[in-house]
Amino acid sequence: MTTEPQVWQSEQFDPAAIRAVIFDFDGTLAATNIDFALMRRRVLEVAERWRLCDRVNPRRYILEIIEDALALLDDDDSRVRFRREAEQAMQDVELQFTSVALPFPGVPETLRRLRDHGHRVAIITRNCRAGVGSVMRRHPLVYDVLLTRDDVERVKPDPAHLHEALGLLTVTAVETLMVGDHVTDIEVGRAAGTWTAGVLTATTTREQFEVAGADLILPSAAHVSGVLALPTERE
Repeated sequence: MTTEPQVWQSEQFDPAAIRAVIFDFDGTLAATNIDFALMRRRVLEVAERWRLCDRVNPRRYILEIIEDALALLDDDDSRVRFRREAEQAMQDVELQFTSVALPFPGVPETLRRLRDHGHRVAIITRNCRAGVGSVMRRHPLVYDVLLTRDDVERVKPDPAHLHEALGLLTVTAVETLMVGDHVTDIEVGRAAGTWTAGVLTATTTREQFEVAGADLILPSAAHVSGVLALPTERE
């Protein structure tokens, strides 16, 4: 019986074309294990205090719940105060987990190897800057650009998040590989015109990445440098 290869690569993908790699953070570079159900409850508790809970969809992504609630408020002062409370609730939960989180095995070496071989490296994430920083202070990761949710007006899966990173890296989309653990990472890459890679270090399955149209499917982000340095090798 044959076994499915660990690394899958589309016939169209050309590793030699890649000059930059943009990574998601949570679930891709680091195993933060954030309890997003708890985070959602905390944000909905804020919405309840503001008597907005019954007017938002609790199944939306958490940041989108906050934006939906903000649209229901009538004045700028209320919007500022609600955003501050909701984002603090998110950050409190996030820091609880990122303060003890670790990068996945091989990730620090992979980012360093990419840089050593002349590739530009960026991280774009819906995490807060304090959460990413709490991991990197203990486990430094090399990169050229870091754009958290605190650094941009529109976060992924909005392609504006990825476009801003491309501009700061001074590379084109067709020279760039977007790497993430979620289908939305594939969606944002495709929307921005980059190549895309799904990593199987979280809950997204190989089949879900295939349906989303990923150009690569990898066991982890640590496999990226091998694919780019040895484009004909299959693991």
